Amino acid sequence: MRIGLGHGNGSRIESARHRHWAQEGQPCHIGVTPTSRSSEPAPVVNQNHNPEKVNVAAARDRLIALSREAVAIAIAGDIKRGLAQAIDARRQARDSGDAMGELAALNACARCHSLRNDSIASLSAGTDAAALAGRLGDVHALAHALCSIANTAFVLQLMDESRQIAARTAAVSAGLRDDDLECRARQVYGVILGDLGCFDEAAGEIALALAAARRHGLAALEYRVQANAASLARKRARFHARQGDPQRMLAAADEAMQEAARIIVIAQQEKIQALEITMSALQGEMLWLRGDTAGAIARTSYAIALASRNRQFSNIPPASLRLASFHRTQGQISLAREALQEGLHSAESLRPTFRIAEICEAIAACEEANGDGLAAMSWRDRAQEEQVSFSLEREKARGYLRRIIDELNDCT
Repeated sequence: MRIGLGHGNGSRIESARHRHWAQEGQPCHIGVTPTSRSSEPAPVVNQNHNPEKVNVAAARDRLIALSREAVAIAIAGDIKRGLAQAIDARRQARDSGDAMGELAALNACARCHSLRNDSIASLSAGTDAAALAGRLGDVHALAHALCSIANTAFVLQLMDESRQIAARTAAVSAGLRDDDLECRARQVYGVILGDLGCFDEAAGEIALALAAARRHGLAALEYRVQANAASLARKRARFHARQGDPQRMLAAADEAMQEAARIIVIAQQEKIQALEITMSALQGEMLWLRGDTAGAIARTSYAIALASRNRQFSNIPPASLRLASFHRTQGQISLAREALQEGLHSAESLRPTFRIAEICEAIAACEEANGDGLAAMSWRDRAQEEQVSFSLEREKARGYLRRIIDELNDCT
């Protein structure tokens, strides 16, 4: 199966430049139909008579290995160090004029940014990686870039675009004999399907992702897929709660709780704080659904405190919104306001995100409950401003994504 961007139509997409390099935006052609697959063996060349080629190949292998290691470091929990290493690998590749080394580093940067929920930086690096992969004819690298792009679309709540890109990438990944890629592609697609309420399809993709992770042999990757399985059970519990089906809701909540508890033990042993944070927050939500308000407040507060200590700011806003809602049901308006203020501080560092508007609206509700109508009106005005700002950024991203989808459609 062919996969490419810009096949035969000469189209161009101007990539938002990666913020870490502060360069002028330049139009870049996203791809041509790949002419070879990186899974196929390279032709055997006798390099003994050309030491320069041997040195170039060795330098390239080193940079590619550096980028792979950066991703493994980030997946294991040290996202900051992984990202720094990926950025350094890209700088080295650019300094030496090594396009293949730069491609590996760009994909590593996109993946690390995705892990820290920096959607715009991930989209920038992913789009640049897709452009370079298309020019170099590297199908695997192109598919990795599309995984990052699909995940960014999901984070920005562009569900139709994220589903189309993720579905295409998941289908292609199955034929490329690359377990890391297939795990990523199916995991992203499964998460998107779960949010859309397609629970059976999502479970199938997560199961295939888990199988690929086990074949790949990176334990931290396997743990992340298992965490997504727990999150899928949480989504089912939410759905059944909205549908007024307490029996199915409790069954799904119990499943999510049990899986989360198992992953938390592993996360503490392996010191993967990001997983402990997300699974602790999940437990808090499930305890709430089961009617244990005190337990829900305790577990959610623990998750927020752990996230704050470890500077995992992307986990704080959604957990703070839930904690505030728990406090409000108990009449604890000041504690709810406190939780929301912490969530707002974290959300502001993650722009663009729809969470800022959500939190501002929740703060307005707290001020209203306190009888301060003017403050409530002020916060609602800000919520509206923040929503407009996020919508503008999202529409810019949608433009890039629609062109990517059009180019994908043109090449099949």
